[in-house]
Amino acid sequence: MSQESRREKLRDVMDRLGLGALLMQRPANFAWYTGGADNRVDHAAALGVAGILLTPDAEYVLTDNIEAPRMRGEETPRFEIVEHPWYEDPEATLRALIGDSPLGTDFAAGYGREVGEEISPLRYVLDGAAIERYRRLGADAAAAVSEAAASVGPGTDEREAAANLGTACRRRGMYAPVLMAASGERMVLYRHPIPRGGALGRRAMLVVCAERGGLYANLTRILDFEDPNSETARRQRACDTVLRRMREEATLPGRTLAEALADCRRFYAEEGFPDGWRDHHQGGMTGYASREVVATPETRQEIARGQSFAWNPSLRAVKAEETFVLTGDGPEILTGS
Repeated sequence: MSQESRREKLRDVMDRLGLGALLMQRPANFAWYTGGADNRVDHAAALGVAGILLTPDAEYVLTDNIEAPRMRGEETPRFEIVEHPWYEDPEATLRALIGDSPLGTDFAAGYGREVGEEISPLRYVLDGAAIERYRRLGADAAAAVSEAAASVGPGTDEREAAANLGTACRRRGMYAPVLMAASGERMVLYRHPIPRGGALGRRAMLVVCAERGGLYANLTRILDFEDPNSETARRQRACDTVLRRMREEATLPGRTLAEALADCRRFYAEEGFPDGWRDHHQGGMTGYASREVVATPETRQEIARGQSFAWNPSLRAVKAEETFVLTGDGPEILTGS
């Protein structure tokens, strides 16, 4: 989908909803529309410091005088930048551009109608340029995890392992909003073992959701410093098999995520763990969020070519996870080692 196609789809939404202008300030929508530009300073904030303002005849980047030079010079040089003083509400500048036109926004604001749910699905099918960026991101995420894995051993502290993984990501221009480095002991206890300290021991897990240009590559790597016991090995094989079958058998165009999850439940049962799916979500569609849509028994989101997926089957002390895109030739793993 070219930028012109993205613009036309948004204008179709505007026409359908009777809007005269649309303001998008959520980072996912900003990155999607601009082809990978970043409107964030504070990654914990729900909204970025700049927004895309779309009218029937024009498009702008609306921001304050602090961020305008960076937007012009680095992030969105192809766009017309409209700035307002940082100490003034942006509404006056906004209204100078759109007048009394009905405004839609992708966030709750006092001066527009929130229409974010109408915008998000437009991101789900990735265009060729986004997929190519995703390939580079996936390769870099896998390289970062491999670098971190090579730097640790049984005596490495969880926090040190997490720092190594975070550094490997940042060195490659990636931000990691989700990052775990867990000992085998804590993997037994928790499905989300956030690093808290202590030696990794005989078995460890590295997890990263690595973001760059708005896209997310999700990957889990299990490290065995000694041969695992037979039960742990059996559980790990089961997760690896479920992951492979989700990619090859369940994630097919025209099906729904609910149907894919039904297959997932069957795959667990055929591996000898019929209730294994209940203890953790199994993942779903990824892309401009670490999980755009999580698969549940009620998720009717249709699977289509050009979408990306991150399934993450897990059992006690074991897990498997990768990111792939569904192409015309089938699934293409983006985070292969």
